[in-house]
Amino acid sequence: MKKALALLLSAAFAASSAQALAWGQEGHRITGYIAQQLLSAKAKAEVAKLVPNADFAQLALYMDQHKQDLKQTLPGSDQWHYNDEPVCSGVTEDECPDGNCASNQIDHYRKVLADRAASKADRAQALTFLIHMVGDIHQPLHAADNLDRGGNDFKVQLPGSKKVSNLHSVWDTALVQQELNGANEKAWAASDLQRYQRNVAGWQGGGVMDWVHESNQYARADVYGPLAGFSCGASPSTPVYLDNTYLRAGGLLVDQQLAKAGARIAAVINQALN
Repeated sequence: MKKALALLLSAAFAASSAQALAWGQEGHRITGYIAQQLLSAKAKAEVAKLVPNADFAQLALYMDQHKQDLKQTLPGSDQWHYNDEPVCSGVTEDECPDGNCASNQIDHYRKVLADRAASKADRAQALTFLIHMVGDIHQPLHAADNLDRGGNDFKVQLPGSKKVSNLHSVWDTALVQQELNGANEKAWAASDLQRYQRNVAGWQGGGVMDWVHESNQYARADVYGPLAGFSCGASPSTPVYLDNTYLRAGGLLVDQQLAKAGARIAAVINQALN
């Protein structure tokens, strides 16, 4: 537990010093590992034509690694990582300004991937974007907002430290590192998939907005709901302490959401390529 907590703290503080980017690298690689295991034979063959020797764990990182370049070539793409669905029903904001949100772009690039008349380059790009964006919407704070930039402006403190982090970075990176606890990512992903294997078929049903709404509900109930000082449309003036009970519960939800994201990435790709 001490090792896990140390990893969690170091990850949270490192992440809080930079702009949060959906799941951190560990989380995105895990969703990629899981998704690639769940591809149909037909989809695997089609993927090999588009991206020979494709490694979904690495492709999953592309949109974060090239975020600034993509922003220049695809204006608005920096907003494709999330949906600003309000946490509170009384708070009004534009969830998908000018179509620049994850759900809208997932629908668009799914059509590009499925279009056999589209260029190989465009379809390969669509595949890469889908692996990332479908993963993104399963981080609850990428499907929820309380006028706090998805928790980036919600300051928190973690056990054993006086340093201030933010809620978004905890869910992006710290909880994932807590659950990994130094394990090999690929092996951990295989174990996570095995744990939830019986749920995969059920998870793969529904549409993108169903998945966004589901993540938003987790944000309401499990991310913001237990926090002292939470109020609609406002962040607390002082950092909120996250105790070990909150972190353990959050870790269990992260385990599930990573597996679910991988299953649904595979579902989107299988549907487009079968």
